[in-house]
Amino acid sequence: MIVKAFSSTANLGAGYDVLALAHNAFEDTIELQAESSSELSIKVEGDGIPLEVEKNTAGFALQELLRDFGVKAKVKVKITKGIPVRLGLGSSGASVAAAVYGAEELFKLGLSKKELVKYAMRGEIASSGYPHPDNVAASLVGGLVSVISSNPIRVEEIPLNIDFELLLIIPLVKIEAKTKKAREMVPKQIEISKYVSDSRYLSSLILGFIKGDRELVRLGLNDEIVEKAREPLFPYYPKIKEIAISYNAIGACVSGAGPTVAIFIDNYSDKNKIVKEALNVCKAYGYECIYKIAKVAGGARIERKD
Repeated sequence: MIVKAFSSTANLGAGYDVLALAHNAFEDTIELQAESSSELSIKVEGDGIPLEVEKNTAGFALQELLRDFGVKAKVKVKITKGIPVRLGLGSSGASVAAAVYGAEELFKLGLSKKELVKYAMRGEIASSGYPHPDNVAASLVGGLVSVISSNPIRVEEIPLNIDFELLLIIPLVKIEAKTKKAREMVPKQIEISKYVSDSRYLSSLILGFIKGDRELVRLGLNDEIVEKAREPLFPYYPKIKEIAISYNAIGACVSGAGPTVAIFIDNYSDKNKIVKEALNVCKAYGYECIYKIAKVAGGARIERKD
C-alpha cells in the first residue's frame, strides 16, 4: 500500500498547539508491506531518516497503534521524504499521518482519521519529546483543524470561507533538535494582558476564516507570546511580515516552530513584490531563502493498494 500526506503549517499566530493548516507545498510518501507472523515486528527503511523504530515518528506511532490492537505481523515501512525537515512544515507529522492512516486501511482497525490522531501524535515523541497533535491532525484530516482537547484527544475542522494561497518563505537552514529548542523558549508564565491579547487574536482568526472576513484574519495572524519569545530563531521575520502587509497580504505568521514564514495572499496582494523584497531581507540577514506558493490541501490518502 502506498499512502501520501501533505505538509502543514501549525500555530497560525496565537494558535500555539491549537491550529494547523494542511497545504500542498510538499508531501511525504509511505509504502507499507505486511505479512503474517506470530508477533509484531516493524522495519523502517528510507534515506536520511532514523531507522530505529523508537526514534522514527512513523515507526514509533505504528508500533503503538498495532500493539494496542493486538496485530501480529511483519510490517515494513518505507518512507520517502518529500517535505524538507526542521523547517516548520510539519515534516514528521506528515509521515506519521500517512503511516497510521495506511495501517488503518491495511488492517481494517475501524478508526476514523480523527480517532487516528491520538496514535499519530505519539509519533511526535520520537522527534521532539512531546506528543503535540496539531501538525499530524492537519496532515491526517486536511484543511484547517483545531485541537479542541488533548486528553481525550479531539480535533475539529474549521470551515474556510475565504480564498487565499500561502506564500512560504523558506530559509535553507537546519537547526538540530529545532522543535525541542523552540518549545524550551516558550515562557512558562505570562502576563494576563498578553493572554487576553492572544485570546482576542485567536478568536478573530477563527471568526475571520468562518465568516470570510479578510480584516479579521489579518488581525488574527498576530501573537504576543510564542512568536515573540522565539524571535531569536528567526530575526528576519518581523521585517518580512511588515513587507507582506505593505503589499496587501492578508497577513503573515511563523510556520510552526520556524524558520519558514507563512504569508497569506489573495488577488489583492502583490505577491511578486513580496517575494522579491522578502528574499532580499533573508539575504541581508545572511540566510539563503527559497519560496513556494501553496494551496490548502486535503488529508492523508491512499495512492495505491495491491
